[in-house]
Amino acid sequence: MLEHTLSEEEHSQIVQTIEMFEVIVQTQPDDYQSLEILKEAYQKVGRADDALRTSRRLAEAYFNVGSYTLAMQECEVILQKEPNAPEILAMLGDIETRLQAAGQAIVSGGAKHGLTAAGGVNGLTHVPGQEGALVDLQQGRHARQLQDRGDEHLAKFLVMQQLFSEDEVAKAVETVGHLNKDLSGQALGSSLLDKICRQDTDKLDAALSGLIDRTKYAYVPLEYYDVDRQIARMLPDNLTLGRLFVPFDLISRTIMIACCNPFDAAGRDAVQQSLDYTVTWYLARPGAIVKALQDIYRLESRA
Repeated sequence: MLEHTLSEEEHSQIVQTIEMFEVIVQTQPDDYQSLEILKEAYQKVGRADDALRTSRRLAEAYFNVGSYTLAMQECEVILQKEPNAPEILAMLGDIETRLQAAGQAIVSGGAKHGLTAAGGVNGLTHVPGQEGALVDLQQGRHARQLQDRGDEHLAKFLVMQQLFSEDEVAKAVETVGHLNKDLSGQALGSSLLDKICRQDTDKLDAALSGLIDRTKYAYVPLEYYDVDRQIARMLPDNLTLGRLFVPFDLISRTIMIACCNPFDAAGRDAVQQSLDYTVTWYLARPGAIVKALQDIYRLESRA
């Protein structure tokens, strides 16, 4: 099969993606979502050595988060290139020990190194199309009304983190709810995080840090990213402008979307229904998201 030859524009966009995600994985070495994207980007521009190096980091990241089945698969990929890599063989042995300790079945079969896992450990099994998905606090509950923007969940989180009092959060929720009621046309939605943290950058940083720890989303400094308008407008306006979602990059069948409220489960469901792509979610500052949307849609800046 002939590989797709990249145009100059496609090559430039992928190089920009590489630069972006190299920065992300430097600060978040176990962010396997970003490592997956970086590895694929290297492969697309023919940087085989960098792709192999990233495979090693990806195997370590999977291992560190306890996703031993995926770590094992990545080790097998590396050993196809370097059959005697001592640290990779050692990792496979460690994985086998851990899986056995966890009561997982290890089957000696046709695999080259005799390691095939029956399943993931502690439920950390890869599910296609669910990368970066926030763990649902109310499993078993089905699709929510699209009117639910997740602000109540975010409000509870901010109070639990002791960043704001219940009264402060309740007032902000009421204000944002009023602003977001009956949005139409190209009206920008309002962010609870922006409303309550606008005058306090330290608390905004603390809130984002807490959300990253809670959701395991990677952070994207969207203010420094040159967002492709065509990618950004792959979603309908009510999801980008209304929900403050910014699709900022596309690699193969994976689209990367920045948000400022990871608790907006109804919005995320609507995104997945609108796109025939695997979606990976990232956190960004509300102000950076608003600025990006203003540039994309050529809207006037807010006062």
